Amino acid sequence: MEKKFVVVGSGKLAVQIAEYLIAQGLKTAVYEKAISGVSSVEELCGRKNIPYHAMNDKTMTARLMRDLGRYSLKVISAVNTYIFPREVIQHKNFTGINYHNALLPHHRGMNAEAWAIFDMDKYTGITWHKILPEIDCGEIIVQKKIKIDDSLNSLKLLKQQTALAYTSFLDFAPAFIAGDDLAMKCQPPSDEHIHLIREVPNNGYLSKKWDLDRSSAFLRAMDYGKLDTLSRPMIRLDSKTYVWDRYKIVESQPTDKDFVGFDEGNIIIAKKNCTKKIYLINARRQG
Repeated sequence: MEKKFVVVGSGKLAVQIAEYLIAQGLKTAVYEKAISGVSSVEELCGRKNIPYHAMNDKTMTARLMRDLGRYSLKVISAVNTYIFPREVIQHKNFTGINYHNALLPHHRGMNAEAWAIFDMDKYTGITWHKILPEIDCGEIIVQKKIKIDDSLNSLKLLKQQTALAYTSFLDFAPAFIAGDDLAMKCQPPSDEHIHLIREVPNNGYLSKKWDLDRSSAFLRAMDYGKLDTLSRPMIRLDSKTYVWDRYKIVESQPTDKDFVGFDEGNIIIAKKNCTKKIYLINARRQG
């Protein structure tokens, strides 16, 4: 039976992988779960002459089932919000792997980069694993670590993870393409919560009770630059809600008490005996 490779996902990584597969002379297409607005994946695929299709969940499943009736289908899920149904995964012609931007079994689910920063993990990383009906639970093909320091925000971490995911894929891609058995290991059991797409660290609010390290972790976790990935971070002061344009964390003389308040249009957060301050710049009332 003829092989077909399908990359299901959104973002740079999906296009990179598809481009690599096509360069190997393989029948390849990119499927993306339909999103509103212009798709950067569609634009990139158009420029590189990569077959591309955007679909909703129902149409995606129908397309994959049709492919499975025609091909030995090899699926690479990369930055993907489509959940593969059991009927697809358990089809005799299906082989699938998924990229996850965390060190599984930790931080299963969505926006793992933000949760790793918010939880103040010392390390995160990437995982390639086999697709199973259970979300992010398949046998591990490869994992790579990334150290989290206090300069790393979600956008920077995503870029590091994407680069590492691609180079890691290249290491095992020849065996995956050939259909060789990949050396895999089972994930250890875990009862950790699976992060849902609608969930946001602390519901998007910076707490005045946090110390500066926790506040910094929250701000960096919510920081995707210009990408609209999570909600805008907010803070409540005097029963009012405020947002801001940007933040900075600076070295400062220690104070003898905690302080959260306004100064020339900025919200300043200082903690007793702490040598840093947080500035929420151009803060204004929400609504």
